This record gives sequence, structure tokens and C-alpha cells, in this order.
Amino acid sequence: MNTAKLAPRRRLFALGTASALAIAAASPALAQDAEAPAEDAEAAVTPDEEPESDIIVTGYRASLQSAQGIKRNSDTFVDAITAEDIGALPDRSVAEALQRVPGVNIGRFEKPSDPDRFSVEGTGVIIRGLGFVRSELNGRDIFSANGGTVLSFNEVSPELLGSVLVFKNLTADMVEGGIAGTVNLRTRKPLDRRGFHISGTLETNVGDLADEWSPGGSVLLSNTWETDAGTLGFQFGYARSELVSRTDASQVADPCYRPATLTGSCFRVRPVGSGGISNTNPQFTPDNFPPAGALVVPKGAGVRTTDLERDREAFSSVIQYESPDRSFLMTFEWLRADTTFFTQENAAIALVNDDALFPVPAAGSTWEFDQNGQFVRGVLSQRIGDAYANPFGRGGIPLELLRFERETRSSTEDFSFDVDWNITDRLRVNFEAQHIQSELGQDSIIANMATWANIDLDLSGKVPQVQFLAPPGAPADYFTSGRNTYYWFLLDSIARNEGELDTLRFDAEYDISDDGFFKQAKFGARWSDRGQTTRDTNFSTWGNLSAPWAGRAGCAPWNAGPGCAATGGFQPGRFFTGLPGQEGAIGGGAFVDDFPNYANLRSPFDNGFQRGGTSPLPGGAHFFGGDNFLQEYLSGASAEQAREINTFSQTPNPFFGVRNRQYFNAVTRQTTPCDPFCQNEISEVSETTKAAYARVDYGTDFDNGWKVSGNIGLRYVETEVLAVGEVGFPNPFFFDDPASGGNGDGVAQLTEITAACGRAQSLPVEQRPAFCGLSSGRLAQFAAAYTGEVVIDDRTVTFDNWLPSFNALLDTGNGLLFRAAVSKGISRPDLAAFRAGGVIGDNTGDLRSEGTLETGPLFQLFTGNRTLRPVESWNYDLSVEWYFDRVGSLTVNAFAKDIKGIINNGADIVDFTSPSGIALDVEVNGPDNRQNGLLKGVEVSYQQTYDFLPGFLSGLGSQLTYTYVDGSDFRNTNLANNQSDFSALQPLAGISKHTVNAVLFYEKDWLSARAAYNWRSAFLITPRDDIFPFSPIWGEETGQLDASVFVTVADGLKLGVQGVNLLDEVFRTSQVIDFDGTRVQRSAFRNDRRFTFLARFDF
Repeated sequence: MNTAKLAPRRRLFALGTASALAIAAASPALAQDAEAPAEDAEAAVTPDEEPESDIIVTGYRASLQSAQGIKRNSDTFVDAITAEDIGALPDRSVAEALQRVPGVNIGRFEKPSDPDRFSVEGTGVIIRGLGFVRSELNGRDIFSANGGTVLSFNEVSPELLGSVLVFKNLTADMVEGGIAGTVNLRTRKPLDRRGFHISGTLETNVGDLADEWSPGGSVLLSNTWETDAGTLGFQFGYARSELVSRTDASQVADPCYRPATLTGSCFRVRPVGSGGISNTNPQFTPDNFPPAGALVVPKGAGVRTTDLERDREAFSSVIQYESPDRSFLMTFEWLRADTTFFTQENAAIALVNDDALFPVPAAGSTWEFDQNGQFVRGVLSQRIGDAYANPFGRGGIPLELLRFERETRSSTEDFSFDVDWNITDRLRVNFEAQHIQSELGQDSIIANMATWANIDLDLSGKVPQVQFLAPPGAPADYFTSGRNTYYWFLLDSIARNEGELDTLRFDAEYDISDDGFFKQAKFGARWSDRGQTTRDTNFSTWGNLSAPWAGRAGCAPWNAGPGCAATGGFQPGRFFTGLPGQEGAIGGGAFVDDFPNYANLRSPFDNGFQRGGTSPLPGGAHFFGGDNFLQEYLSGASAEQAREINTFSQTPNPFFGVRNRQYFNAVTRQTTPCDPFCQNEISEVSETTKAAYARVDYGTDFDNGWKVSGNIGLRYVETEVLAVGEVGFPNPFFFDDPASGGNGDGVAQLTEITAACGRAQSLPVEQRPAFCGLSSGRLAQFAAAYTGEVVIDDRTVTFDNWLPSFNALLDTGNGLLFRAAVSKGISRPDLAAFRAGGVIGDNTGDLRSEGTLETGPLFQLFTGNRTLRPVESWNYDLSVEWYFDRVGSLTVNAFAKDIKGIINNGADIVDFTSPSGIALDVEVNGPDNRQNGLLKGVEVSYQQTYDFLPGFLSGLGSQLTYTYVDGSDFRNTNLANNQSDFSALQPLAGISKHTVNAVLFYEKDWLSARAAYNWRSAFLITPRDDIFPFSPIWGEETGQLDASVFVTVADGLKLGVQGVNLLDEVFRTSQVIDFDGTRVQRSAFRNDRRFTFLARFDF
């Protein structure tokens, strides 16, 4: 029997190493202009299909033939895109290129829970609705020091890869970790293409919104030398890519149900505050929400424009040696890849995160509503006539003028050594060693100015039309003079992460028989050790600059500062009118004309915002900082300015930033300086894995010409995670402090707690400490826990998994194949999720509200979870595949994933024992394996070249893919009690029920053209927004058309132009507002239409 494999005989070992985040590989020219089919294309043809000697397929058709062959002859379920496919369209990252694979979607936001910051380049990869994706380069681990365990795909240059394989099921020899799928980025080696070659790309690109040209290029130089002692190959690659882009966003703030009279605030199922959603009993149920006649009205609106500058650079070198008989191959590779992202964001957002306040129609405005009672257009104002709320009672909603700048720098360096040795004709072995080190640094600064404005809002179209208006009676230069705009706050954040990975791997394969049922045995082992240090202040340093309702106008409500109680002085602010009590309202603040050099008049929305003719804020407004705001912050200038403004404004909680802080450890009761990271901002975790596997390949021929082949295997993996944390038992100081009635002996006595309850008897029942309602026995247990002891939690977390796999393929011999696969896979938790630490605290308040004071755990702890285990999945695939031409196929693939232990936030009861022997049952709140479900769906793929058409039409071809995913078995859990009541009714985040990709291409003689349209249906972005009112947010259906044209002007030289987002697609989000899942407009994002002009050479 003859069976074709995914690659030549050395397939198991020739996958190479994590060499090129960028290159080694095939620069586009290398793969696209080669005069012969790629190696994969040759390997993908079974012997009875060998092409006739006079037929040579090149270019994009060769790429499709290669990808089709890989899919057809793979060991399991695989889809592929090759270098020609990647380079034919201007995908700006590997993530974007991957979205053209059946079943693959990509994230579009910087993080899933923040749907306000759209990413121009694709971010996370989702396969079949799930994000549990493992990333590899040449079959080996690769990762970025971003706090996770996978590669950031948007850091990889797509134009510098040879091919990308997406594995959707498993074989036993594959490294575990990707239950959604495994993405293997493959590169090239010098011995793949012998002789001297130089190839590369020169390009420049421009976006029509950013309107700035960016250069790019790559070069790949390789040579081989044949000697009697063997063959030596050397390859060097370099790639540089720059991108300058712009995204404009218009958004609606907090659309909610309100009384038809518009005289009341939002109806909420549960109260919502700036800290989150209350876990009190609901005020409404699905039967009575929303109340009859309620109208949907936004509480505000905003605009945002974001400029992104991305710079990717990579170096790669490869040295190979092969013995004269080609039985021994040695490969050494080195890679260094650096990426810098610089983000500049300007926003104007008018809203109030306070349900006691609400907008009303401005004078002369009549709001319009549609037939469903949803707001369509009108002018919003607030607190008209209230001089305690806004200048002279003119009205207006607080308007934030926000400026955000961030620079992210990441670097990954990889060293690898690989030996392939064919010991005999039947026995082959491979040894691999690898070391990866990765670093990430990030500096961020946010500054906010503020004023008051009315909002002219029109929601009748796809894009919210937002216009900020000066309140009636305000001067003509209201926004531009600076007299009405005050300095509000600064917020900074820094991150410094490092990660290292060492791996050793040994594999062997033995050919059992050429004629028997069992063909080949494979076995091997792998060891890896990963260390990760994450340091992140995580925007925890919010600090005031000034506030009209506090500080110098009378210092209320905090009564702080030299002009307040300290001196008895009174310093009226700009808008103090002498009204009684107004010194505690809007009488304070530091305004632009008080410090004219610390803010600048900017017009970020006047340059064709959202391609419209009218600016949301004509003439601009004042934003904090100079032209190089981030550099000013890093130099310390911004902090000095903040101190000067704070001194003037006398506003408490001044900005101090991440520098010169101190950290009080509530466990040890010690205060230590932060340098600049505090102890609780640093996480050090390590993971060691040991794995072994055995796999047997089988196959047989039937008399009717049918063939069966496949593999069965078992993989065992042991994982060990080490993370050290300090857990403090409840501190007795609160009860033992003599100032609070204690005796100061360092121990919390039952009598001291009883006395505290006695002093609280004068308070209303609901305001008394909840522990005072405990029975005497439970109160004694409560008191005994207050020892203040410290437990060092350095337990090693160890777990093991047995992962079987089975794959089968029936080939009928006429191009019709039937394929099946069953496997068990795992996806490990993020390492930081295991880190434990913190202070055990009082839980009786929650128990009282739940009615479980006598039965529930008396204490709680918010921390990581050492009992976490990997998410597990049984993966099932079944397909019918028809290959009717060299580039012609129709495949239908049904799949299902039975998943257990998806990680959400939840609560577990954990027993902690102090050094003195006190045992406590503690409710530990943190990541938790709780969610299970069945995911299922279908993928349909079709591709064909129309060679049978006459004349120039014979150059036409097409590709079509459709994916259906059903995630209805999953529901969002709310174990942490921090989500909206509507969240549990939403599907799993990231799942689009329908996804379509359509490609039409033309390739004949000197002309090559391609157009591709990608569309996905609506999907949940997050069940809980990061911002008020913390609602579920959806991404509405969206599509994008890209195209390219290339002309061959000489042998080895092509000129081309590529276009992205040609239809000017607007990506829209929506907010869920009721139990029925009603979604109303929230945001609309518009990106550049981008054009790239390039030349590709290969000599």
C-alpha cells in the first residue's frame, strides 16, 4: 500500500524550530515567484496523481494546490494557508490572515472586556468559537511576555512566513494545550531550496484617515555549499514593517429604560454604582421589566479618535548541515523579533455614572422616539437652572476631554538546535533543544480635563451623530477660551514583564511494515520549563488635579488644604455665586487660564472625523499636556505640573503616580517602598511539564480500490506549577485597638468583639456589623480566627492528564474521502491565575444578605486559585471531502466539542490552617473551573479554478467557506455576583453563529488579481463591560472587502497594489438592556481604507 504524508519522510522532524517570528522563511517573493511548485504541493499529491511532466503550476494556483494537498493528506483535521495566500492580500498581521481559514475569527479589541478601544490590527484568534488556541512556530512552543502563555499573533509579520497550518483536532505526537485548535507558523530553511537565492519586498502603505505614508520591506538571503563531507546551508533574513493608522469612534453612553415622563432616572433590575452592580435582591423580574410605557434614552454620548503607530523588526539566521547520504541533518536557528506599538487617543465623552442624575431635553428641543420607544434624536442637557451643578445654572452634562498615550515594547529571542537522524531505513530519531526569552515594557498616561456641554444626538443612522453644544447663554468662545474647562485628573500605568522557556524533546519513528495493517510506530518525550514574571500597576493610581465641587471654594466636602479648616480661610472659586452651600458644589477647581501652559487647544475631530463634514467639537477644546505628552510624563514634568495644580486647587486625593509610592502589606503589617512596583503588583510563577506519547499508524487497501489509513495514540502529561503567596489570617487590631475599646494585648478576645457589638446597638439594625447577629457558638469561632498569623502558601500544584486520540481516513480512490477524529485535549490556565495571597476577611455581611449567617463560611478571601485545573475537551470531527481537480475541492466537516471546566470567576470553600493550628473554612473568590457545555457546528469549503473556460476567462477561480457554530449549550455564569442579570441569558463570548469567506481571483500570464470578502454574524464581545453600567456588549454583524493586483514586469520581479477595507466598513457594537436580549446602538468604529504599493523580487 502507498499512502501520502503531510510532508516528506522526514516530516516528523523537519518542522524545524521556532525560528522566525518573522522570517527565515519565505519572504513573499521566495514563495510566490518560485518557478516550481512548493515542496508541500509536491508532497501533497499521492502517487497515482503524479502530474504530467509538461505541466508546471506556479503562483497563487500552486499555493492553493499546496494547501489543498496538505488538507487532503494530513494526519488529522487541518487547514492551511501558504505564503502566496498570505501575501496576496494586505493582511496586517498573522491574526488577520488567519480569519480567512474556515472556522477562524479574530478579536478586534485590545482586551475583551473593554469594547471601547478598537484594535486596527486583529488581536486574539478564535477557532470554532473558542479562544483556547495554542500557538507554535515550526511545531514548537512560542509565546510573548504579555502575561499569557501564547504568542501575540499581531506581533508576527505575515509577509515573512512560508505557511500557516491550523490543526482542529489532535494526534498523540502533537504538544498539548489547544482544545480550540493549534496554529503552527511554518518557516523555510536554506536546504529547502538549494543554491544561492535572494528575495524580498519593498513597500509603502498609506491609510486615508491617518494620511501618513509608512515604509516596509524584507530580504531573505540563502546559499548552500555541496562538498564531499556533506551540504552546508546558511540563511539570513531581515524584515521591517511600519503601520500608521487611525480609528474614529462615535458612542452612546448607557442607554436605559426611563419613565415616559422623562422626569426620573434609569430603571435598573439591581442598583448600579461606580463600583459595580449590587448583589442585593432584584427590584424587577423578567415579568415586569421594563415597566410598561418606559422609553429608552441614552445618558450621554462621546467621540474618540485613535492613532496607532506600529513598528515590527525581525532578524533571523539559520545554519544547516546535511550528511552526504542525507541521513543526518543538523539545524541551528536564531531569531530576534521586536515590536513597538504607540497609541494616541483623544476623546470627548459626556456622561454621568450616577443614577441619581439623568439627562433632560434641552431648551427648545423635543426628543424623537421610534415605534419601539427608543430614542432617535434630540438635544440632551442636565440640571438646567441648578447653579449648584453647572456654571450659573445654564445646564449641561459633564464633558470629559480625555487624552491617552501609551507605548508598548515587546521583544522575543529564540535559540534552537535540532538533529534529525535516519539510523536505518526503518528507524529515525529526532532531538530538539530550545530556549526562548521574551520581554514586554509598557508606559501609559491618561489625562482628563472637563467642562459642561449639551449634546445634539442623532441615532437614525448606522453611525451616531454627536455634536457638543455650549449651554444656552454661554459665551461664543465657551470651549476654546479655557475659562470654562478645568483640570480634573491624571492616571498612569506601567508594566514590565519577562518570560523564559526551555524545552527538550526526543522523538522516534519506526516503520513496522509496508504490507501489514500496522505501518508505523512513533513515540517520544518532552520536557519544558517556563518562568513568568509579571509586573503591572494596572491603572491603580487615579489622582485628582482639581474639582469644582471640592477644594479652594470652601474645601467641602473633605475640608482639606491650607485654605480650609487649617486656617479658617475661604477662597471662592470661579463659579461661586454666593448661593448658600455652593462652596460644596461647583465653587472650586483649577481652570485652563489659571495654568495656561499645562494644556493646549487641540482639534482632534476637525480632520474629517467619521468621514463627515461637521466636527463634533468645532474649533476643538483644551487637552492636558504638550505635543510629546508621553515623554513629558516619563521625564517627570507631568507630575510636577500636577503638584502645582493640586497646591492651587487644594483638592484631596492628589495625583501621585506610580513613582515614590509605598505599599502596606495587610498580611505582614509592614510598609515597604515600591520600586516602582509594589509587592502586590508583582507575580512570579513557573510551570514545568513532562510528557510522553506513543502512536501507531495503520492502513490497508481493499479489493475495490478503497483505502483506510489513520493513527491511534495516547499522550500523558504531568504539569507542575509553583507560585508563592502570603495568606494572612484576620488581623486582631480592629477589635484589640485600645482606641476601639480593646486591651491592646495583640489578641482579639471574644469579650472585645461582644463589646464592639454592644457599642453598635444604638445603630439601626441594618447598619450594625453583621457578625453581631451570630449565635454565641458561631461568634466564638469568629473571634478565634483573629490571630493575625501568616501562612506562606508555597504548595506546588501538580496535575496529570491522559490524552487519547484516534484518526481515520477512508479514501475511495476517486477523490472522495471520509475522515473522522476523536481526541481529548486540555488548555492550561494562565499561570498568574494560580498565584495565591491576601488577607482573609469578614464574610458575615454577605451571609446576612443571603440569610445564611449560621451556616455559611464566616470568612472570605479574594485571590488566585491553586485548585484550578486545565479546561478539558473531547473533540469530535467527521467530514466528507471531494477533491475533483488539482485545485478543486468541496468539503463538509461536522464537529463537536464536549468541554468541561471553563474558567470563570467563582467561589470555592478552602480549608486554611494557621501555624498555631486554627482551621478555617474560607470562601475563596477567584478563578474557578465551573462551566461545562457542548459546542457543535459545521464547516463547508469550496475552491476551484475555471481552466475549462475559454480564453482569458480560464484564469478565473474562487474560494468559498461557510462556518456555523452552535454555542447555545453554554451560558455565562455569574459566580462572582458582579454581572448584569441579563448576562446569564447571553451566549459564550466570541461565538458568531455564521461566518462566510468569499474569494474571487484571476491569474493568467503576467496578471494576478484577487478580491476577498470576510463576514461574520453578531457575537457577544463581553458579558460584562468594564465601565458603567457593566452591561453585556455585542459586536454586530460585520464584513470587510480587500483586494490586490500584481503585474509581472520581468522574471523574478512583480509590482502590485493592495487595498484593505475598500467598502469603508463600520464596525458597530450594541448594549443589552433587558431580559429579552434587546440590543441598542452603542458604538460605531471606522478604520482607514489602506493602500499598499509594493515590489517583490526573487533571484
